[in-house]
Amino acid sequence: MNAATLHLPAPRMAPTPPCPEGYVALEWLEHAPGFVAFLVGPDLVFAHANDAYKQLVGRSDLIGLPMGDALPEVAEQGVAALLKAALTTGEPVVHRAWPVQLAGPGGALQLRYVDFVAQPVPHSAAPGGAGLLVLGSDVTMETVSQRDLQFSLTHDMLTGLPNHALFRDRLEHALRRAARAQRPLQVAALQLDLFKRVHALVGHAGGERMLVEIARRIERAAGPDVTVARDGADKFLLLLEGTQQPQVTARIEEIIRTVAAPFEHAEHAEHTVYVTCCVGGAVFPLSGGTAEDLLLAADRALACAQDAGAGTQRWDDTLPADGGLDRLRIGFALREALAGDGLSLRYRPRVDLVSGAICAVEASVCLHHDGAAVPSATLLGVAEECGLGGALADWVLRHAAAHAAQWRAHGHTALRVGVNLSARQVAMCDLEGTILPALAAAGVPPTCLDLELAEHLLADDAGRLADCLHALRNAGIRLCLDGFGTGSSSLVNLQRLPLDVLKIDGSFIARVPDGDSAAAVVDAIVTMGHSLGMRVVADGVEREGQCDFLARHMCDAVQGDFVSAPVPFDALTALLQTGPGLAPRLLRFNRTQPTLLLVDDEPSIVSSLRRLLRGDGYRILTANSGSEGLKLLEEHTVDLIVSDQRMPEMTGVEFLRKVRQLYPDTVRIVLSGYTELQTVTDAVNGGAIYKFLTKPWDDEQLRGHIQEAVAYGAMANENRLLTLEVRTANQKLAAVNRQLESVLARQRSDIEQGEISLDIVHEALDNVPVPVLAGDDAGTIVLANRAAHGLFAAQGPVLGCALRQLFPGLPEPLPDGASFAFEHKLGEQRLHARAQPMGNGSQSRGWLIVIEAA
Repeated sequence: MNAATLHLPAPRMAPTPPCPEGYVALEWLEHAPGFVAFLVGPDLVFAHANDAYKQLVGRSDLIGLPMGDALPEVAEQGVAALLKAALTTGEPVVHRAWPVQLAGPGGALQLRYVDFVAQPVPHSAAPGGAGLLVLGSDVTMETVSQRDLQFSLTHDMLTGLPNHALFRDRLEHALRRAARAQRPLQVAALQLDLFKRVHALVGHAGGERMLVEIARRIERAAGPDVTVARDGADKFLLLLEGTQQPQVTARIEEIIRTVAAPFEHAEHAEHTVYVTCCVGGAVFPLSGGTAEDLLLAADRALACAQDAGAGTQRWDDTLPADGGLDRLRIGFALREALAGDGLSLRYRPRVDLVSGAICAVEASVCLHHDGAAVPSATLLGVAEECGLGGALADWVLRHAAAHAAQWRAHGHTALRVGVNLSARQVAMCDLEGTILPALAAAGVPPTCLDLELAEHLLADDAGRLADCLHALRNAGIRLCLDGFGTGSSSLVNLQRLPLDVLKIDGSFIARVPDGDSAAAVVDAIVTMGHSLGMRVVADGVEREGQCDFLARHMCDAVQGDFVSAPVPFDALTALLQTGPGLAPRLLRFNRTQPTLLLVDDEPSIVSSLRRLLRGDGYRILTANSGSEGLKLLEEHTVDLIVSDQRMPEMTGVEFLRKVRQLYPDTVRIVLSGYTELQTVTDAVNGGAIYKFLTKPWDDEQLRGHIQEAVAYGAMANENRLLTLEVRTANQKLAAVNRQLESVLARQRSDIEQGEISLDIVHEALDNVPVPVLAGDDAGTIVLANRAAHGLFAAQGPVLGCALRQLFPGLPEPLPDGASFAFEHKLGEQRLHARAQPMGNGSQSRGWLIVIEAA
């Protein structure tokens, strides 16, 4: 056929005989892949139906029966009305996935889906008039699969609840409705407590049944107006619209109680299973205006509820710009800074309170983010959260070691550099394999490093950590326990771990010397640390009074803003050259010029006293009230106070009573023109004042009294210094004892290890099948293995016997330091022996003789 033939008129065909005579020709549709039926007349009488149709409807005797009689359950579902309408209009009817209930194999109705076309045949000659040809196919499997797929995309398959995607979509629609109607909206996140453990108890199948039951409980308690979704294994989401907050809180409490009801499981009939939950909620618009903001806020509140304990609810009342997102951004910036060059180090100097010199520096890492420096404590916490704690600690160690090498090159060989250990490093417990190579790469000895451990790192597996720390301490690294007094370390750990330094947390130092309880705690920590042979360092020192208190109470070193804020490498290098500038009076063994504090509300009196005493070698401070005097005492160490009696706010005696409580070593004098006998007597008898002097005063007499009081204070100071010297000597002795204990423990361990090795050598030698003897340098046999005892059994005991007694043919004298061979006859047996001198590679002396058959 060519292209031209395509346009020829079609040949005339013989006219098709009318139905039903021509319907017989449709028998070829009997085996069609779909179903076929032909119905005629207004009653829809079956004229033909193929096997597929009969199987679909579950009935084979259809021919000649109206649809209403043959398939009443089908006709009543609207199918008959639909087909009759097609006959009436003469228009074909097409439907896809039409749902229809059909009888199944057991007689029960089943939902089926069919695609079909009903085509009217208006010129049918069959009895009954016009006919209707129905063609179609059963698409139940395809339809159900597609609908299941769609359901699985929007619902949780286990519980049937909406999933996160559908919940998010409903939340966004609800937010638009709430914004238009100005009505409340709440989002709640519910998470089961310890469900992983419960799941392990009841098994996988039991856990799934419990989750289904929990979902039903939440739905019942929440009510039909609440959207409940499952968001993960043991987490659910709730969306509440139009309900005021008090009612929502009560409804959430009811949900928590309902979830906590007992579960009965056949697998665990011996006990009842309980599950509790925590709920965190967020409110529109306080917690945010978008779905993302509300979900994040609900998660924040959920975390707070979980921290508070099982079965609690918390509601977020913060704005969306919270610290959690900031910490996440800081983590991203830290990761980039570690990969590039975005980090720097700051150093806080530590001053020895005996010598006044900078004895160590503590390294802290600095990151600039959004135009501001991130605090070191925040940065370390973020690093641990992001899994960068180990990498950051390694970076700090390498760069601090490099700076230490430069300081040592400038002559500061005694300076120690402190770095913090991260939780990741402690958990890996490969400290020796990572820290020592970093120091070696920088060219600095281990003795220049202080490793600082946070107290909370000692809580887990202190025994394993002790082995790691002992190896570092034996190498010369000093170990410091940071933030002591606020964590979870116990006194057992202080004895077990090889710690050298206790650093008192700054929260205690902030309250000394004013707070009696804090002062007592600090004094106790110093005494305990020294009794254990450790140095004690105070962190967070910000005032002169704190430094003076710590020096008088035997603290060894201080650090804080009073000494210096953290400074970069160059600034610290300059500070090492000039010194910290700590006043000599603040050192432990200070013998400096006396300091006087003059307190009077009349400036002229203060000026007169200042002029009078200016040439006597005193350091003079002045105040115009008792409160001003107390502030000066917080910042300065004062030996003698001369105070007026009548002053506003508080009298001189009241002021000096407070001074006696806070600074008992200070000598106190009242100088007043009013003699209130009873008040003065009580003050003197109570020890509040040393002397009471009257105005107007005699200059020479007043100077004499002050000199006498200063001498009295100096004598007390000398006694204090002698006591400090004794305590310092005891401290050094305790430190030496601690070091000796460490050395003895190490030697004991070496001896035990040597004994174990010697036992192994003896056992191995005893099992050698060749006779082996060992003699000392005097020729006495001191060792013989089992084979040697068997060989010479006939000659009696071998040990303690002389070599020449066993071997008369040995050369005389024995060769000096050279091995030799010789023959020996034992009865009828000829033996070949070799003698090897000992002592070439060890401290052993004598001969080793190995015997074998000749």
